[in-house]
Amino acid sequence: KVAIVAEMYAQIATGQLVADAKITLSGDDFVAGSGVLASLEPGHTFTLEELARLTISVSDNTASNVILRAVGGPAVVNHRMHTDWQMPNTTIHRPIRFHLHPDDPPSTATGTPADMCRFMHAVAASQLHSSTVSDRLMELLATCEDTEMIPRYLPVNTYADDLDLTAPSLIVHHKSGAVNGVRNDAGVIRQSGPPFDYVALAIYSKNTPDARWTAANAGCEAVAQVAALIARQFFPIE
Repeated sequence: KVAIVAEMYAQIATGQLVADAKITLSGDDFVAGSGVLASLEPGHTFTLEELARLTISVSDNTASNVILRAVGGPAVVNHRMHTDWQMPNTTIHRPIRFHLHPDDPPSTATGTPADMCRFMHAVAASQLHSSTVSDRLMELLATCEDTEMIPRYLPVNTYADDLDLTAPSLIVHHKSGAVNGVRNDAGVIRQSGPPFDYVALAIYSKNTPDARWTAANAGCEAVAQVAALIARQFFPIE
C-alpha cells in the first residue's frame, strides 16, 4: 500500500494527478477487510489526499484499490518499483479482493524485506523521487495506527502533543501488513530530538500457524521483539 501511495505522490509531483481531485465511490469500489470505507454507503466523495491518509493510517483496502486504479494499475507501480526504487523483487499482482476471479493470481502482492528496507531508507533520506514526495510519505507513515509490531515495545506516543505530554524519545514512521500466516512491518525509527538519528527496517514473517488476528499473534510478537532488539542497538533506550 505504501508503494501505491508513493506512486500517487510521484504523479502529483509531475502534474499527472491532482491531490485534491475528487473521486466518488461506487458499490463496485468497496472491498472487505481493514479500513472504514467498506462500511459506508456508495456515493461518498473523497480527494486523493484523503484516500492516501486512509490507506496508510488505517490500512483501508477500498482506498488502496481506488488509488491503485487512479495511478494506472499494478503495472505502473511495478515499473516504478523495479526501475526507479530498487525493488526488483516486489510486485503487485492485482487489486485487493477476497472473492477471487478464476484467473486471479493467488496473492495480492509479493516482496522481500530487503526491497522494502531500501524503500524506507530512501523515504527517510528524502531520496524517493523527490524531497517533496519523501517528506509527505514520512508525514503519513507517522499516522499509522497499528501499534502491534514495530512500535509495540518502543518508547513512542503519537498522542503526546495532544495530551500535553513530554515528547517520547523515539518516533516510528511505518506501514504494517498482514494476511493469514503473514505479519510484516516496515518503516523508520528515529529520535524525536537531536541528533535525529534514524534506522530503516523491514521485518517480515510468514508461515506462522497462529490464526489469531490480535496483537497476541506469534508473528506480531516476533516482529515486535526483533524491532525492539534493533532499536536497542541504535538508540539509548531501556
